[in-house]
Amino acid sequence: MGKLSEAIFALDKELVLQVVKQDLEAGRNPLDLIEEAREGLQKVGDEFEKGNLFLMELMRSAQIFKGAAALIAPKIKEKCQGSPSKGVVLLGTVSGDVHDLGKGIVATLLECGGYEVIDLGVDVSEKVFVEKIREHRPRVVGMSGLLTTSIPVMGKTVQAIEEAGLREKVKVIAGGGVVGEVDASKIKADFTTSNANEGIRVIEKWIAKKD
Repeated sequence: MGKLSEAIFALDKELVLQVVKQDLEAGRNPLDLIEEAREGLQKVGDEFEKGNLFLMELMRSAQIFKGAAALIAPKIKEKCQGSPSKGVVLLGTVSGDVHDLGKGIVATLLECGGYEVIDLGVDVSEKVFVEKIREHRPRVVGMSGLLTTSIPVMGKTVQAIEEAGLREKVKVIAGGGVVGEVDASKIKADFTTSNANEGIRVIEKWIAKKD
């Protein structure tokens, strides 16, 4: 791991921001910084899954990552200014759930990777998902939820998308908390995951296949 990924793994917010600022001032490619930051976040996630870290530490690493990304993202936008969007991705936390940390990380990573992200926020109804799909015509729809009660709501949301005649136009990914343990077919999604990095890879693969 590089200095930035090590600082994120150590949960050292001050050092993370210091390294990011220094590297940006030195002219380092901001995309490389995002990738290194993602490696650190992934390492924390791996250790959490092994039982070596607690949920609070996982959440702290995500907040630190978001702080670093806030400094890096404007530089990426400068670098990619004028470049066409790779595709539109619509994200939202489903109705009845207000958790958005994981969704926020996915949104940041996608934006930094050159995708146009429409973030609907939290507690998003099936009706709003359908309306916004019609409006923005995304390539991928991402549903987020941390609570067990969010799982059937995700199923209802996909059903609403189907009834609106839009299901064949989009790929659907669901993620967050226990959602990653659910068989995608049970909620009629194309993929489920609790890992932000895995979600990003799947979305990128889908969009690349359609090009």
